[in-house]
Amino acid sequence: MTETNITPFAAGRHLEDLAVNGYTVIAGGTDAAAELLQLTRHLNAERTRADDTNQPFLNRGHNVLYNLQSENLAFVRAFSANPLVMEILCGLLNDVWYRQIPSDRPNFILRALVGRSSGEAILPLHIDSFIPSSGQYCFACQVAIVLEDQTTESGCSLVVPGSHRSDSYAPQSAMSDAIPLESRAGDIVIWDGRLWHGALGNKAVGRSRWSLIATFTRWWLKQNYDITGTLPQAIYEAMTEDEKTILGYCSIPPRDDTYRIDIKTGPAQLLPRVSDYAKR
Repeated sequence: MTETNITPFAAGRHLEDLAVNGYTVIAGGTDAAAELLQLTRHLNAERTRADDTNQPFLNRGHNVLYNLQSENLAFVRAFSANPLVMEILCGLLNDVWYRQIPSDRPNFILRALVGRSSGEAILPLHIDSFIPSSGQYCFACQVAIVLEDQTTESGCSLVVPGSHRSDSYAPQSAMSDAIPLESRAGDIVIWDGRLWHGALGNKAVGRSRWSLIATFTRWWLKQNYDITGTLPQAIYEAMTEDEKTILGYCSIPPRDDTYRIDIKTGPAQLLPRVSDYAKR
């Protein structure tokens, strides 16, 4: 992992870009792109392809690998072990009233972690927050680790700067206002989930354009899958307390009020086994 971008003011600059434009780019944010690309390609070759009709609409025609947090700790750690990314996410998504976890540690959670490579079709403009908002607080964001150079030819992302505060779903007429985000392997792109964004079609014959994309949200939002109930025990045991918090283990709803009243807990309440959580 490179630390060349980490300065006392680096996170502040990125948070300002996110507030004003709805996105930010950490140039050369990781030096692990080649290793992560190898893992992603290997997994893609091993996985059985799902029927495209079962894919979410926006993923049809594109190559998507789901639930990467359950495959290899390296996929989670590509984000969690990056100090600058974690500092930005804490500033963007941490709940200041979450008293059970120190304020300088993450209390946000992972909603989903995927690998994605664009297909030939254009990805329409959309938002990832499910609902728009014009408020000053972000409640969901995406962090993309670029594994291969992404250009207009290979289907790079498109964003409409400032649209995260529009309080509106993304109209396709806004394509004329969208700008391409060309990036290089190792760059990290972060955007507010309310930002209108999409992607060009991949016209580079025989070329993939893989990225790892993690969606992080405030602790009280629902995850895409039962991450806390299905994580392999070996991965759970190898995780730090912060990583277990990020995967949602400190904010699992209690079974009922006889066990616990508050949905929020801290590291002291973490259990030794994944299967233990189903009993509480």
